[in-house]
Amino acid sequence: MPPFLIHPHRRARRGVTIVELVVAITLLLLLMGIGAITATRALATQARSSAADTRAVAISDALHTLARHTIDADPGAGDLFVVRDTVLQLRRAIGITSVCRTAADTLVISTGDATLPWSTTLPRLVTDDDEVRLWHESSRTWMQRSIRLASSASGLCGDSLSPWPDRARQRLVLDSGLPGIRAGSTVRVLQRGRWSLVRGGDGKWSLALASWNSARSGFGTPQPLLSPLASPSAPTGPGFAVRAISKTGVTLPPTALADAHSIIAVIRSATHPQIGHASDSVRMNVRTH
Repeated sequence: MPPFLIHPHRRARRGVTIVELVVAITLLLLLMGIGAITATRALATQARSSAADTRAVAISDALHTLARHTIDADPGAGDLFVVRDTVLQLRRAIGITSVCRTAADTLVISTGDATLPWSTTLPRLVTDDDEVRLWHESSRTWMQRSIRLASSASGLCGDSLSPWPDRARQRLVLDSGLPGIRAGSTVRVLQRGRWSLVRGGDGKWSLALASWNSARSGFGTPQPLLSPLASPSAPTGPGFAVRAISKTGVTLPPTALADAHSIIAVIRSATHPQIGHASDSVRMNVRTH
């Protein structure tokens, strides 16, 4: 029988039924759900890994900064002092310059100019919160002085017969006289700092750095550098810990730091519920006599 004579209800059905469409949509949604869960887990893993990496890098950067501050420290001159196992005080050299002239307890220093016959690198003006260490040529030793007043200065460096190609920059009134110090002597400018583990108003522990404040005759308010760190009573150890080591590897008490050969510093982050905690350490060799 010709197809056009077949009754419409008896022709073969073609196309998709509602049941098939529902099944297909259900499978599609199921696959999309599985994909979304997988993507979410991958993003969460990546976020945890990124957060862990960020913590590790921050700890490493803080340790490198501390190492730079410690590199020129001289325990024999009192540049290092472990107050507690979570507090380290130190003097660090911020730059070196030269003496233009002296008078009694007053020292005039030069600007940092590459035309001078030696390096003069001062990243900022000297203040009365700093200290100076001057090279005494006759005794071949460094002379330590505190600064009572720092002000601007003018005039050339050197004497009238052979002025250096540079101008004076600052006049420093020191805490005592300068016997044996003359024009051209080397001056190291020192800054006192205090690294410590402190607790903020939010209850979190931080690695903080405070600078010396001469007006208060003490250190200023600690400025947080890295947070959150482990508390002093954490099972893994405090967030910041330091100890001085002798040449033979023995841990030294604070009263014997003049014999220190190196300083070991450890920084630990606070434990995170997903990424745990990060920890790193650095061993810094110091000057020995």
